[in-house]
Amino acid sequence: MHMKSVLRTFFVLLIVFGRTSIAAPLPQYSDSDYEVSPYQTQEGKKSFQRSLSGLYNVNSWTEQNITQPYSNFSQLYHAATHAQQELDTLAREIALHSNTQALVPAVKSEERAKEKIKTELQGETHRITDLARCSLVASDIPSLMQSLELLNKEVSVVAVKNRFKSPTASGYRDFKLLIRLPKSQVIAEVQLHLEAISTVKNGAEHKIYEEIQRIERASMTEERNISEFELAQIARLRAESLNLYQTAWQQYLQPEAMAV
Repeated sequence: MHMKSVLRTFFVLLIVFGRTSIAAPLPQYSDSDYEVSPYQTQEGKKSFQRSLSGLYNVNSWTEQNITQPYSNFSQLYHAATHAQQELDTLAREIALHSNTQALVPAVKSEERAKEKIKTELQGETHRITDLARCSLVASDIPSLMQSLELLNKEVSVVAVKNRFKSPTASGYRDFKLLIRLPKSQVIAEVQLHLEAISTVKNGAEHKIYEEIQRIERASMTEERNISEFELAQIARLRAESLNLYQTAWQQYLQPEAMAV
């Protein structure tokens, strides 16, 4: 009897303690576990509002006497070539951490640089600021503002033009900054774009710009004033451009529509 009692006790204990690992019920999940909670949605809206408020709070300003480190064109252009490489590295790092796209062209051509210095800068080489340049393209306002914040941390910003707050007559919006690169000390130009607006600028709006230029050149070539019909054409084209940019901008003010 004693042996039977021992065996019976052992069997009971085996069932009790073995149930956890062998017969434990599987966890039950409901549909709500896979949905974004109202709290998260509300936090997302708050984050967007903070970013939008931050965008409008960025003021346009320019540091006095912005000049390049060289007034000799050959010296400056040589430095700008290296500065473009420095800017390339910087832009790609910021793009990586802000979920934006870096667009880094080659340094401005000597021919175009000399022409700009001659026709726009009264021959003063040290005043040209866009030999080295790049763009960062964001898909939303929070990413745009993050790229601006990172840029402020990495370089010395010497000028800001907030064209989101004060768009051009055509309706175009972006951030246009001048920065001083830390290694080369060269002043470079950086533009921060929103993708849909950039697409309009490089596509439909560019064609509109070319058409307006064609109309204006025709009157100059023929040495006459622009006709009323041509003025009406230009007005229609500019209104079309404004509408394209406004439509592109509006979608960023309704991020929930973009997510659908």
